Amino acid sequence: MSETILLRRIRLKNILSHESTEVRLPIGLIAFVGPNGAGKSSIIDAVIYALFVSPSAAKGYRGEGKRGLVRSGASDGAIEVEMSIGGRVYIVQRYISVNRPDTAFIYEVAADGNKKVIAAGVQNVVSSIEKLLSIPSTEAVKFSIVSRQNELTRFIEESESKRKEIVLKLLGLEELEKAKEVLKEVLREVEKAKDVYEDRKRQLFEVSKRLEGIKSNIDLLRKRRIELENMHKELSKEVEDLERAKDALLRFERIKKAKDLINEISIYKSLEDACKRILGVELGKIVSQLEIYRSSRKELEGVLKQLNEFKLRLSELKLQALKILQVPFEEDSVEKLIDVIEKKIDELRELRQLKKAEMEISEKSIQIVKTSSICPVCRRPLDEELKKSLLNEVSIRIKSSRKLIEEYEAMESMLWELLSSIKSLRDEMTRCGTKYDMLLQQMRRALEEHNNSKQLVSKIVEDVKNFKELQECIEFNDFSLVKTLQCLQRKCIEYLNMLSDREVQLQKLLSELKIGSDAVLEEFSKLQHTLSELGIAAEKLSIEELEQRYRDSSKRLQMVRDELSKVEGKLEELEKGRIDLEKHIEELESEVKKLEKDVIIFNALDVLANSVLGKDGLIAKTLTKEARRLLELYANNILSEFGMDFRVSIDDDFGIEVWSPLGRLDLRGLSGGESIALAIALRLALAYTVFGRLPGFLMLDEPTQFLDEERRRALFDVIKRLSQRIPQVIVVTHDRDVIEIADHIFYVSKEGGRSIVREKSVVQKELLEL
Repeated sequence: MSETILLRRIRLKNILSHESTEVRLPIGLIAFVGPNGAGKSSIIDAVIYALFVSPSAAKGYRGEGKRGLVRSGASDGAIEVEMSIGGRVYIVQRYISVNRPDTAFIYEVAADGNKKVIAAGVQNVVSSIEKLLSIPSTEAVKFSIVSRQNELTRFIEESESKRKEIVLKLLGLEELEKAKEVLKEVLREVEKAKDVYEDRKRQLFEVSKRLEGIKSNIDLLRKRRIELENMHKELSKEVEDLERAKDALLRFERIKKAKDLINEISIYKSLEDACKRILGVELGKIVSQLEIYRSSRKELEGVLKQLNEFKLRLSELKLQALKILQVPFEEDSVEKLIDVIEKKIDELRELRQLKKAEMEISEKSIQIVKTSSICPVCRRPLDEELKKSLLNEVSIRIKSSRKLIEEYEAMESMLWELLSSIKSLRDEMTRCGTKYDMLLQQMRRALEEHNNSKQLVSKIVEDVKNFKELQECIEFNDFSLVKTLQCLQRKCIEYLNMLSDREVQLQKLLSELKIGSDAVLEEFSKLQHTLSELGIAAEKLSIEELEQRYRDSSKRLQMVRDELSKVEGKLEELEKGRIDLEKHIEELESEVKKLEKDVIIFNALDVLANSVLGKDGLIAKTLTKEARRLLELYANNILSEFGMDFRVSIDDDFGIEVWSPLGRLDLRGLSGGESIALAIALRLALAYTVFGRLPGFLMLDEPTQFLDEERRRALFDVIKRLSQRIPQVIVVTHDRDVIEIADHIFYVSKEGGRSIVREKSVVQKELLEL
């Protein structure tokens, strides 16, 4: 159930012994009292019939079916039940005829009194009630919120197997087994198509793999053919030119090396002055400044984050305080908020003391009334009925005062806790603010020193930015001062070392060539022109490579011609095989696509039938485990609220074991009160488990029948405690002891063969008039 459900009104016309009865049901513990056969249970039976009995179940209801429900001598009867669900009002009407099928309607009543039909027909009305109450089936009601005669302890008296069967049935697991059997029939039909599909799919996979291999080979051979054709063309020309290039290339290689050294030395000479300036900058000092700045900034961010968290927490505490105080407070001052809370605490302390004084006066009044035979106020004689009424009124005032005192104490405790948290948070924010100012100054000093260093380095970078050899350091270091300077100093050390090395190499080479540095460029151009006329890329080929290349090229040229002939023949053979396989694959894919839908259906149905549905499926196992856990949990919670000093455990087969602080107890050895408390606790726990929460009402029909005096007293004690937890508890009994605990009493009697229902206040008025 998702919302509180209350019964508001019951009207019976020609139902059992009720010719015309209408009862309005208030909140609290309601007792229908009267002798056996007066028609008390008829009221419960009528409510159950109107709300929960479907057409198929109506024939065997009360053992006589609907003919036994209609009052003797009448041909038609009507039951009307008005109920409230989460504040919305609904009226259910059930019309019974001995000659015609039942008819039923359910109306939703708007705030202006207008009624709207939301369902018509008995089955539709019962289904609508199941949806409104959020219950799996109407059968769940009789094991939880409605106890008919002799059924209060039925659940714990059943065998373990029967108890488990009841719970699983209430959870709807029987339907899972039916669904599983239906699916198995369908599976057998679909499985034949699945076998054909798997065979065609296997064939398709094998043929596709063969085609993939053929295509791969064709691609490789086509690439190889292109490579061989290009190689043949290049090798033919290369063999013709290589011999004439040997002598010219030998001299060219050495002249080129001298030319490269001269160019490299010129570049390094241009960087010499700039590198000396760069190496004069102190890198360690800049790193230290930057580290101080980053450290201070990081710590400052942490303090600022903490301050923001404190402010957020302070806002939350303020909202909590205002929610408790229930007063407007627009100011941001923490001190003023503290002052408001402290004043409210003083006010609550005064109110609590005042209520304690009122309660003491009321308790003294009880003693005076109990020991006096004359009213201390009006001085008239006090009979037992009036005494009882006065004592009841004073008791109510005492309970009200005690409840207010508890509320004041709870609010005062919450305000003290909030006050302490707010003051502590205020002090923490003050300390964080001081630390924030100190770190901000430290960061600013470090930033100023770092900026000065940055200006120095930036000037140097500006001076050297046009040097191509140093641009790598300037362009690819994310504008980081430290990384840029590190890169520049590393490059400068490298270039200065290379300058010295290249000068030594050049002098040695010029001496071997017997040539001056000023003649190197002229001879280089002459040799390059000669090699170019021979078609040789002089700068890319050595003399050794040229000689070996001539020998190898002649040999490779013949090999290329032979291989090219073989590739052409193999390609022709593979192309024919590819065309045949693609045609076969197209036929298989068409057949597989037609069968694929049946396979998808089979896989889905197979999972549902063998893993999900059925009494042993995933859904059933999960629901069974959770239902057992919830039943045990809720039952023990309710027993604790009843004041019982024992608990129960429920095993996987729904066997019930009782445990006290001294150990395990025999279920049959429980006292009368304990048995009754356990039976009601399990009923409410079952309601919790099946419906999702505690119901708004509970109906108990003749719960004291066949009970001795001790068990009756225990039952009434449990019922009284139960009425403090459930908004509406309805008890039907012939036992007049219930009058002492009931909030509202209805007397049921039979007069002239008709059942008459009178509320207690009406009966008292009639007696006074007599």
